[in-house]
Amino acid sequence: MLKKYFLCIVAALILAPLMNWGYELFLNPGNLFFNECIEITKAWEKEVRKQDEKCYIFVGGSEVRMGIEPTAMLEKHGIRAVNAGLQAANGLRCNTQMGLNFLQPGDTLVLSVFAGRTNIGLGTSRSGIHCCLAHLGSKCFFVNGGIIPLDISLLSNLLYGSSSEISVYIMRLLTRPDCIYRYSCAKNAKITKSGRVEVFIKHDIPIHHRKKTDELPRQVFNGVDALIRDVEAACQQRGANMIAYLPRRCISSTYRPVNAIMALYLTDLGIPVLKDQHLGTWENNSSFSDSSEHLNIEAGYEFSTYLAKLIKEEDYWTREELLHIIHGR
Repeated sequence: MLKKYFLCIVAALILAPLMNWGYELFLNPGNLFFNECIEITKAWEKEVRKQDEKCYIFVGGSEVRMGIEPTAMLEKHGIRAVNAGLQAANGLRCNTQMGLNFLQPGDTLVLSVFAGRTNIGLGTSRSGIHCCLAHLGSKCFFVNGGIIPLDISLLSNLLYGSSSEISVYIMRLLTRPDCIYRYSCAKNAKITKSGRVEVFIKHDIPIHHRKKTDELPRQVFNGVDALIRDVEAACQQRGANMIAYLPRRCISSTYRPVNAIMALYLTDLGIPVLKDQHLGTWENNSSFSDSSEHLNIEAGYEFSTYLAKLIKEEDYWTREELLHIIHGR
């Protein structure tokens, strides 16, 4: 009897990770959707590199994938951009690793960074590691191939899954097989030829105002220095450059000093930050779709064109300008 129980436990320990891997690779609707985005991005990259042109590789979460339209950049200012954004749930290291996969000598990596959420800890997650492994294989873990540290605690993420995710998947499969994932529904979103996701969902997004007592938490910088240095090293190995920008969010201009602190932090690390006068703040909530970080179709084109102009003119914040904003002078 004990032997039978022991064999059942061993079988469960073996089958559970295999079932988790199978779900993540072949069934997880979010993963499948962003995998499709990546494949479309690869096709777009080949198109814009026909003459071995240098590209600007935008990396980050869904604020990139839903906000940056490379066709607008190319048409308006001749900037050849590649939208390599994924989803914030992957973690910034995993998302950046996917962007590095597109990077070639002479290219520029454009990192999307905003204060108050990302960059804490290692910036990795189970979904992010699965995504990188699916597209890049084991090279994403090694120094010469990637910026994700080879760590037992990270690898252990691959050995377990979420029963609730699988339960929700089964329920949606039974009730809404045409709309298992919100963005895979044709009525909710579409992927453009450049890989940008245009979201048709419209929510009443509130504008978040900063309270006088709100200060930028110091922990927002934890891990950023190490991450930036790792990304810089990866760019140097590829003979590429690196810059950053603050994506537009539905927050009031009272957050300009807070975002200026983040921009100053990057500037002091030697990373040029594109000189968006709004510093990532945007008070017109009609410019957003289903999230305070997802620009709608029109706003995405406008912001992409604006960034392309800044890139073309090499217009970056100076330390003095940022200090002026921070101290309210």
